[in-house]
Parts: sequence; C-alpha cells; structure tokens
Amino acid sequence: MSNIIYLQVDGTESFAWVTEIVHRHHNMFKVLFKNEYENIFYTDVETGKWIEEDLGFTALAQEVGNQIRNFMRNPIHVPKLLTWHSQFINNKLFCFGFISLMKGNHKLYEIYSANKKYMYTLVDMDNDEWQILGNASSAISTIDPAFVEQVIQILPLYSANAR
Repeated sequence: MSNIIYLQVDGTESFAWVTEIVHRHHNMFKVLFKNEYENIFYTDVETGKWIEEDLGFTALAQEVGNQIRNFMRNPIHVPKLLTWHSQFINNKLFCFGFISLMKGNHKLYEIYSANKKYMYTLVDMDNDEWQILGNASSAISTIDPAFVEQVIQILPLYSANAR
C-alpha cells in the first residue's frame, strides 16, 4: 500500500510517495520524492529513531519518520538492547550487533550490521553446528560466509562470559 507524505526538504514544502516494506524487525519504507530521489528508511531497533539507508541518522530520515508515523499500523517502539562487537581484523573494522534469545533448547542470535539493519538470525545447534534463518531481504546470495564465520567464532565468547 502506498501513501503520500508532505514534508519540508531544505526549507521547501515537498511530498513523497511511501511504500511499506514488510519486515519483522524494523518499520521499513521505500520513499520516492517528487525530485526522483529515492531511498529506504527504517527504524533503529534500539532507539526507534529513523535511519536513511546507507546515510544513517539524517534530518531527512527524522522528518520522513515523523510523517510516516501518522499512518503506521504499530507506531509504538519497543526497544531491543543489542550488544555491539567491534574490533579490527586485518586492519579492517569488523562490527556487528546482536541480541540473544532462547527458543526451546536452542540459542538464537539476531544479527545486525553496523548500519543497524537486521541481517539474519543464527541458531546455535546442539551438535556444534549453526543454522542461518533469514527473511526475504536476506537472500542466501547476499550472505557473506567470511563475515558469518567470524561472527560464529565471536558469539560463544559472550555466552562464556555470562556463565
């Protein structure tokens, strides 16, 4: 379903077409402005603030979010408290956030990229193997195996510290 929002962009009244992108972890919308600029806007699961994809917490994201909130089905934000891991590996910053949950006997880790966007869920299986659960936007072709391998090596260190 598409909606139109009216907002101030650089001091000038403007409008944009807004289409919801169904997502289990974020409020997410594709926004096409009258000047043909287009981007994805989504909420930060920790703070509820709006993020402009690939640009971060921008004034435009805040303005778009304020307008979108008027017609959202669920405008209430329930914060998730993510743990953030950052380190340099081979002189390159390696960063991700996660929250761990239990489902039955399995420990699940929701993994978030440095841009605060949900990537996928990793399941620590009982047999020292891991399973990747995702959604439509985390197609198997977009998953970086080297990144996943690093995350899998790091996550148990956080569980060991909690014991």
